Amino acid sequence: MNKELFFIIGNISSLVIIVPIVFAILKYNRLNKVQVSLGYILILVFIVELITNIFWHKKINNLPIFHFYAIFEFLLIVNIYKSALSGLFSKGVFIILAIGFTAFAIINMFFFQNIFEFNSNVTTVMGVLVVFFALSYFYKLLKEVRYSALETNPMFWINSGFLIYFSSNLILFFINNNLFKEASEASYMVWGLHAIVNIILILFYTIAIWVKPKEQ
Repeated sequence: MNKELFFIIGNISSLVIIVPIVFAILKYNRLNKVQVSLGYILILVFIVELITNIFWHKKINNLPIFHFYAIFEFLLIVNIYKSALSGLFSKGVFIILAIGFTAFAIINMFFFQNIFEFNSNVTTVMGVLVVFFALSYFYKLLKEVRYSALETNPMFWINSGFLIYFSSNLILFFINNNLFKEASEASYMVWGLHAIVNIILILFYTIAIWVKPKEQ
């Protein structure tokens, strides 16, 4: 992937988050609890995209932002699955995971991958955990006796987006930091693919916000 194509895809990936946010604003009074929780993630992503892009254009290292972003993103994802997987796991499990992950991210920041390095250790662990959550949710759906219209279930779309995004990027998250120390065709390719997967995730977010859940 050449540099020009990388920047085009990267810009689309950064700007597309505006679409589900606009839908969320227009439908705010009709959003259910899961959609509102997704809205918090959308706001976080928008803020991070804005700040990181400003840093990028000013040639300031924006990697420190991702160290803190990973913590807040995981906590918001845990908040969603805490309710979605309430029949499988107790709330205590999610509290322990939230505290443990936060502690691990802070330890990694100070002792293994400093804030000016890509936090691949943390994002790899988060990817594994979220993929586990996603598979657990699909398992829960299969165990349900009653029929439910999945196409109108926001959590189904959110969960599908998470599974595609985090499973696809596990390899990226685990790549050694040496690949990112200087711009190269290989790094453009990896981050370009990441941007494409991110666009797909935002598409699933948009559907999750757009659908009208059926009354239970």
